[in-house]
Amino acid sequence: MTKVKKREIEAYHFIKQKIESKEWLPQKHIREQDLANMLEMSRTPIRNAFTRLEKENYIVIEPYKGVRILPLVIDPKAFRERIEFIELMVIHYLMKLEKSEKQMELKEAKNILQSMQKANLNNEDDFEEKEWNLWEELLVLENNRYSRSLILNSMKDLLPDSGKILSILYKSRQTKINHYEQLIQYLQEHNYPYARREIRILLNQLLLNIVQAAD
Repeated sequence: MTKVKKREIEAYHFIKQKIESKEWLPQKHIREQDLANMLEMSRTPIRNAFTRLEKENYIVIEPYKGVRILPLVIDPKAFRERIEFIELMVIHYLMKLEKSEKQMELKEAKNILQSMQKANLNNEDDFEEKEWNLWEELLVLENNRYSRSLILNSMKDLLPDSGKILSILYKSRQTKINHYEQLIQYLQEHNYPYARREIRILLNQLLLNIVQAAD
């Protein structure tokens, strides 16, 4: 393997890791020369890495501007993986809350849920943004900032801007609202076993919808 090829692979994995870890967010612009300076290599391996990443839909090359980070494309397999991860993390979070006997303030969560109901009735485009805000509120007692960030970032991946999955999730809005209402009710009653069950039902229902649509 030539030195240039080794540097290309190094640049490729560096850029890919930055994107997948969300350290570099969608729409961020990266200049070839800036990255070459950062990695202390010539522009040729950077350019080759960009070409490869564009083919994989991580970036789009914009002549004379560098590259722009694209939103990650979530396919059914990736959706399943994130659903399973979110379920494990949220269940663990609820178990910690039950053990600590912390009191969760749910007023803002209820307000957000009401705005989600309105967005659903009026077919508004910001339903998913409000849903993400709801998760922010529900996870407010997660003291581990890294865990909280992982859950929220994974949740954001499940709220794409376009594509088939978005269409399926759009049809699942009322289902999600129903489960969120029940979840908040259980949390208000400190009924954590049922709250955990509701999370499992919600996430598994979403996964089932995606899998059935993909078949």
